Amino acid sequence: MGLIGGVALALLREYLDNTVKNPDDVETLSRLPSLAVVPAFSNSDGDHRNRLQKLLHGSGNGIQERVALLSHSQPHSQVSEAFRALRTSLLLSQADRPPQVILVTSALPHEGKTTASVNIGVTLAQLGDQTLLIDGDLRKPGISRALHMADSKSAGLSSYLAGVSSLDLVTVPHPAISNLHAIPTGPIPPNSADLLSSYRLAEMICELRKRYKFIVIDSPPIMAATDAVILSALADGVLLVVRSGETPKEAFTRTRDLLYSVKSRVLGVVLNAVDASSPDYYYSYRYYPHTYGAYGGDKEKSRKDIQGLKLDA
Repeated sequence: MGLIGGVALALLREYLDNTVKNPDDVETLSRLPSLAVVPAFSNSDGDHRNRLQKLLHGSGNGIQERVALLSHSQPHSQVSEAFRALRTSLLLSQADRPPQVILVTSALPHEGKTTASVNIGVTLAQLGDQTLLIDGDLRKPGISRALHMADSKSAGLSSYLAGVSSLDLVTVPHPAISNLHAIPTGPIPPNSADLLSSYRLAEMICELRKRYKFIVIDSPPIMAATDAVILSALADGVLLVVRSGETPKEAFTRTRDLLYSVKSRVLGVVLNAVDASSPDYYYSYRYYPHTYGAYGGDKEKSRKDIQGLKLDA
């Protein structure tokens, strides 16, 4: 009886769990491709939150240890491999050429969109292409903190959109990663949606297209603000980040519908923070084992293969 009761309880819990958990859920609910499955980062005792927080805030032993970039600080980890797989998916997402301006957003806060934005920017810059990260979240900035750049009181996107700073002044090269630049948020404005709706933003994106091969924009969550919907009109494609086991299915489908309503091109979904010990992760990730293929054997050959893929794309 105890065994039957345990099985029944497990089935009931699964039935009541109304969150997106695996790539099958993503594709069934939205008909969108799951471009990458990013595992939850954990240390030896399984406490992934404490370890990740340490990486985000740094240990104070040099630039590389302070930067909140797993793709840069731990290039051989499963998380880094997942973002390289995402980079490949993005390069192949369009028939004619890869999207140049990529907007990264999510349905709700705390789903990992900023971490995804930063690591996508890093992996693209590692190909040798000039890459720009824009912190388009004028409500709750994250890029500057992740990169340990100047705080929000310095000049940034809001300064440029308000007409008080030039584009060259607000664009900052990363001190440790070649080919990577960033535009921080700047002072947080009281009217972010109005600033993002101005003609200066469209002019800025047009000018940046001439300077950079890839532009990655981090934006607020769709369900929390209209800012991401405004930004999506200027992007070549939108990348939607979903946190496994936490994002409600209704919020996910509502986000997709909002993006479709303004005719945004949704490139696909990044399933974030998947439990690496779960069968769902093994099923999704078994084609991309981190000890096999690129960066697992002949590193020089792997880099040449990626460069060839980039040129072909």
